[in-house]
Amino acid sequence: MASLLAKDAYLQSLARKICSRPSPEPHKRKSGKTQGSEAAGPPKKKRKRAQKKSRERGQKAVEPQAQALGGKPRAASQARKPAAAKEEKTSGPVVSADGLAAESDSVFALEVLRQRLHEKIRTAQGQGGTNELSPAALEKRQRRKQERDRKKRKRKELRAKEKAAKAGGAAEAAEPPPEGPGKEAQRQPGLLFNKVEVSEEQPASKAQRRKEKRQKLKGNLTPLTGKNYRQLLERLQARQSRLEELREQDAGKARELESKMQWTTVLYKAEGVKVRDDEHLLQAALRRKEKRRAQRQRRWEKRTAHVVEKMQRRQDQRRQNLRKKKAAKAERRMEKARRKGRVLPGDLERAGLA
Repeated sequence: MASLLAKDAYLQSLARKICSRPSPEPHKRKSGKTQGSEAAGPPKKKRKRAQKKSRERGQKAVEPQAQALGGKPRAASQARKPAAAKEEKTSGPVVSADGLAAESDSVFALEVLRQRLHEKIRTAQGQGGTNELSPAALEKRQRRKQERDRKKRKRKELRAKEKAAKAGGAAEAAEPPPEGPGKEAQRQPGLLFNKVEVSEEQPASKAQRRKEKRQKLKGNLTPLTGKNYRQLLERLQARQSRLEELREQDAGKARELESKMQWTTVLYKAEGVKVRDDEHLLQAALRRKEKRRAQRQRRWEKRTAHVVEKMQRRQDQRRQNLRKKKAAKAERRMEKARRKGRVLPGDLERAGLA
């Protein structure tokens, strides 16, 4: 309210200043008339009549605009007419028609602004001016208020639900259900970011790993697996020699041990282990491996010899190029000396004078 009253006071003071300010005098145009011609009476009367007609036209133009907006601006303009006439009389110089038109426009604009300001003041005092609103506008305003209340209640319910869900999740995290060791072993964590899960079990020692490996063996018999054919062949020959020795001592024990070894081999093969227990195949694989090794050795030796030979050729070529360069340099120096008139020992030998 204080700001609106301040605006109203400011607009009224501005209107008083504009109304009291004299309009700018028109520029006097130079003419070739003499002082005697200016002193003549009839031209002055014509000028006064023209000013009066222009003033009347300006007032007639202002009146319809004030009637369109309401009766208040018209009454205000009529009330200000005597004051404006007095100011014009006291101002002294004659006012042109353009100055009157500008003054009337400014007064009209100020009246419009003042009317809008009073309407805003009345609206603020009456909390929206419900008396002037139509029933449709009042109904629309009521519907909007109800919709705002409904949305507010809905947001409040959603916040209450979220708070209850967070409280329940915190309680569940604080008291996790006990799980058995079997479930923990079966559970496999997926891909975790910024989190490293470390098991509580310590890494197994070398002796423990050896013990576990022995427990996995079936019948205390290590399967013949791998690609070290020489070692596999030696182990197979050792088994056969042990069987032969046992057969010479006790044939029954030898047969029992042989059947046990065969069953163990069958069990390993059933699990998917590739057992290499054929002596002929092992010997053939060993021969192939030795042959490939010999071939690689020969290729390596050949490549080494080729590299050494290439390096030697390049060294020989370099030495030869250096000798040629040195000889060419010496020949250029001798040729330069001959051009200067010097006689060299080689020249005497060529001429047969030495």
